[in-house]
Amino acid sequence: MIRSTPTPNPDAYLFQVQETLIPSGTYEFFHDQDYSASPLAEAILEIDGLELLMIAPRFITVRKFPEESWMDLLDEVTAALEDFLASGQMAVVESEQTRQEQASSEVEKKILDILQEEVRPAIAQDGGDFIYHGFENGIVKLELIGACGTCPSSTQTLHVGIENHLMSEIPEVKGIEQIFAE
Repeated sequence: MIRSTPTPNPDAYLFQVQETLIPSGTYEFFHDQDYSASPLAEAILEIDGLELLMIAPRFITVRKFPEESWMDLLDEVTAALEDFLASGQMAVVESEQTRQEQASSEVEKKILDILQEEVRPAIAQDGGDFIYHGFENGIVKLELIGACGTCPSSTQTLHVGIENHLMSEIPEVKGIEQIFAE
């Protein structure tokens, strides 16, 4: 069974599945990059009009190009996902997984605990995730991915939600810097 849900980003949809697609973490694939290590990305990103696929353990987030319409794409994505699930293939065969977060201090450990336990589940509900890029001079560096990567609300999510929460819990945190994919 596949459940599709719109996200706060009008260009992204979340597709929840009952099967485990990957054991943990997230993988992000863009239509114009090599995604041959992911049979699931090949199945989904071959659909014209799609820009990005993020794979998480029990859901995928699909982002379309702004000029495309979900009316034309939802059924195609659902059918491709159903076919993929029926094939029994692995979602990702071999690829570098999103960078694993490593704490180099007690403050960073606290930051990562909050990000992992409170922030990640909250933004995953909207089809997103983040990549942690470090903590330096009081600033937490995060890259929002999946639906959150281009969401009109991402700045508010980052600063009003995540930044305020981290600053209230950890006095050493002075702010957040949003990192953008290169």
